[in-house]
Amino acid sequence: MDRISGLPKAILHDILGMLPDKDAAKTCVLSKLWKETWFSFPVLSVCSKNFFTRRDLLSSPEDPIWLAKLDVFTEYVTKRLMRLRDQGIVIKELKLNLGYLLDYTHVSHHVDQWIQMASESGVQVLELRLTGGGMGSWYNLPICLAEAKSLNKLVLSGGIRLDPAFLNHSLKFSSMRILSLSHILFGDEGVMEHFISHCPLIEHLTLHFCNVDNPLSNEDPPGSRDYRVKSLSLHGLQKLKGASLQYIKEVYIGAPNLENLIYRANLDGDESFVLNLDSCTNLKCLSLLYLTNPDKWLRELLYKIPFLESLTLYRCILSERIDISGPQLKFFELSNCDDNVEEVNIDAPNLLSCTYMGDDKPIVSFERISDQLEVNAYIYMDQQHFYGLSEFVQNIKPRKVLTSLSLFINEGRIITESLPILQVSSRPPSIKHVQLRVVTDKEAHYLPLMSWLLSSCFPESISFSLQPYLKMKPFIVISMRC
Repeated sequence: MDRISGLPKAILHDILGMLPDKDAAKTCVLSKLWKETWFSFPVLSVCSKNFFTRRDLLSSPEDPIWLAKLDVFTEYVTKRLMRLRDQGIVIKELKLNLGYLLDYTHVSHHVDQWIQMASESGVQVLELRLTGGGMGSWYNLPICLAEAKSLNKLVLSGGIRLDPAFLNHSLKFSSMRILSLSHILFGDEGVMEHFISHCPLIEHLTLHFCNVDNPLSNEDPPGSRDYRVKSLSLHGLQKLKGASLQYIKEVYIGAPNLENLIYRANLDGDESFVLNLDSCTNLKCLSLLYLTNPDKWLRELLYKIPFLESLTLYRCILSERIDISGPQLKFFELSNCDDNVEEVNIDAPNLLSCTYMGDDKPIVSFERISDQLEVNAYIYMDQQHFYGLSEFVQNIKPRKVLTSLSLFINEGRIITESLPILQVSSRPPSIKHVQLRVVTDKEAHYLPLMSWLLSSCFPESISFSLQPYLKMKPFIVISMRC
């Protein structure tokens, strides 16, 4: 006896919501009841790759087979939305991934209609993901979206253009909590701030790789001579907790409750950037990517954000000596930065984890440390780095810091000879664990390193992490101490 089918429709909808999209759609063939449940399900998630193939990407937009598939696709989405609207059902989520439609000429009016119906049906989550955005292929977001006052999450990605006409509308985004804009073209630089300023309750903001139309290129197709967003001011956002901002040179944030910030300028050779966080006194997590000399900026900033717990510097150009301090700092990561860094001095008495990824060059020292502090070093090993590893490990001060090492070896960084045991002047820090991440099936490439580790670094344990495609048996973790 089918007891599940007898459950209230709201519970059946919850069951569908827990299934992958394809499996949820298959339930409509189980029975008439499940078919009705599917067509009243207030979540519509459609991906064009389920209707088109990679070969279709190469088809001509006028190809009759491609057009027939397009008709099936658009009719399916339209009917689902019309059923929900006609039944007076509030649409909880509308997710459209149209990545397999490189030409939006034949579908843009359908997308306009779908957004219109969703807005009229009280849509709460709207995600529209496109590709392209090349010469004249941008999809212009319809103005009807400005009336979607029920929206609490909006995600727009790739090949979408926001027309300056949005500046003339009072956007009704009073319920918006999450706003994510990636690879978007703004018809005017003011459109972006206009959008954000009408989201007073926004909690999470993402702006990645957004461009602005060049006002001097009106005769060219939109986006043919665009430029990066240069400046962004975020003020009066009392609820903002998290932001990820990339490819914006100047950022001014007035959000007293901001806790998590990821910032990347990517200035194409320009060494200057502006990141004003004076009022962000509750910031807890800060990640800086691809910046030049952020360490100098940090020296002036860190005392203004006393609650900072996590700091990440990724692929930044830094000074030869960097000083990091923070009374509440618990996690610090220095990852893939330039090889100019020779000395890293850290004064963070509550630091629990320090992660370093790069070569074996810098001296890392701690002025005040927690008894629980661990240093996790990820180093790409080759013949040259092998000889510097011992010195790198010994230069981690003080000696009582627990250190874990992950050493990467691949075909391009092989160790080709038996290496002598390195004589060290003093015992290195307490090595808690060593992991070899091997991308080679030749034992001669990593056995010399393993032999040296067992003789020189005194690790408590050592293990291998092997690539599964090499069909190598996993190496059992060996405890080196009782």
